Amino acid sequence: MAGIPAYLRKTGGSVPSYQQRLNFRDRLHYALRNSGYRPNENTQLARDFNALHDGPPIGVASVHRWLSGDAIPSDDNLAILARLLEVSPAFLRGEIG
Repeated sequence: MAGIPAYLRKTGGSVPSYQQRLNFRDRLHYALRNSGYRPNENTQLARDFNALHDGPPIGVASVHRWLSGDAIPSDDNLAILARLLEVSPAFLRGEIG
């Protein structure tokens, strides 16, 4: 099951619910504010993320989808995002307060 995001494993492979995506979006915005990012800094966030990421770069469109609640990143990308924002992946997933 490597490579399958935890939220898909937990739900039996189903797509995250609307509420799960909104919860992720809200926690991401909170972590961004506390890390000093301003709204609409999608390009800078993508650059900073890619500087920590060994895999293929993410685009600004991916960041936009995360920030709008349209998508939740894979576990690998979530771990990098959490490290960048100095929060835990569990916080971003909504597993802890």
